[in-house]
Amino acid sequence: MKKVVIVLTLLLCLTGCNNQKYYSKNLFYMDTVINIKIYNNNQERVNQAFDEIEKIYQKYEKLTNFYDENSELSKLNKDVSTEISPELFNLIKIGADWYDKSNGLLNINIGNLTKLWHDFRENPKELPNVEDIEINKINIENDQINNDKVSIDLGSIAKGYVTELAGNYLEENDLEYYIINAGGNVKTGKSFKGFYNIGIASPINENETFEIIKGENISVVTSGGYERFYEYEGVLYHHIIDPHTKYPANYMKSVTVIGKDSGMCDALSTILFLMSAEDGKEFIKDYDVDVIWFTNDNEIIKSDGFRYE
Repeated sequence: MKKVVIVLTLLLCLTGCNNQKYYSKNLFYMDTVINIKIYNNNQERVNQAFDEIEKIYQKYEKLTNFYDENSELSKLNKDVSTEISPELFNLIKIGADWYDKSNGLLNINIGNLTKLWHDFRENPKELPNVEDIEINKINIENDQINNDKVSIDLGSIAKGYVTELAGNYLEENDLEYYIINAGGNVKTGKSFKGFYNIGIASPINENETFEIIKGENISVVTSGGYERFYEYEGVLYHHIIDPHTKYPANYMKSVTVIGKDSGMCDALSTILFLMSAEDGKEFIKDYDVDVIWFTNDNEIIKSDGFRYE
């Protein structure tokens, strides 16, 4: 269940930053253009930070790339007895925990299904036969994966998790004024003005925004089906798959989650995309987040007590 990966899925509108110098760098990892801006007058420190952040994304790219046969995840999917790093195991454990929290809506063990739909979008001759695809949860006990075989796709959680790591690195090294824009995933630090303007892209009008979020020290993550899809016999089939129906979800066009933790927002944006807005409002009562739903009827619905008006 990969997220929207086109850069500017969230269009970043920068406010003034008290004339503080900033440095910018683009990376490309996790099938996404990642733009990092750091506001600081010490270029040497900033360049070192850019290098360290690139190492973080590069490391997790090698760990989690579902379509790279040399990645650690691909080796695990071929042979579940493969020894894996603590970093990959921790990410898998997080995914397994979200399965329980979401009643199975977020299931990282559906790689066989996401690949089937991916291949269909690449070569759409006929709808894929999903009936024979078996989907099980990841079973972890005593720090061991207890499945006989797995087909793990971490696309629903990896980018947000790694972006959170990158932001944490900057803050731990006293580089608190920053913006990381990883496609549909934006994380910001402090702003000299007190807020950044983060525009949420319209799923119906290209290069337009329908909402501006003002804030600092926040993460803004959008999931949507409007960038990766294929129209077949008059029906649009996108890339976010409901493990219960085995078909792309059809509740809405996009969901945006605003909160402190990029990893949590990433997971929640997928989960909420797979349920109605009414059910979503009930689900998020356990989480300190704000949400915007853009429905199939082009209605914009906000969570109760929305704090970013």
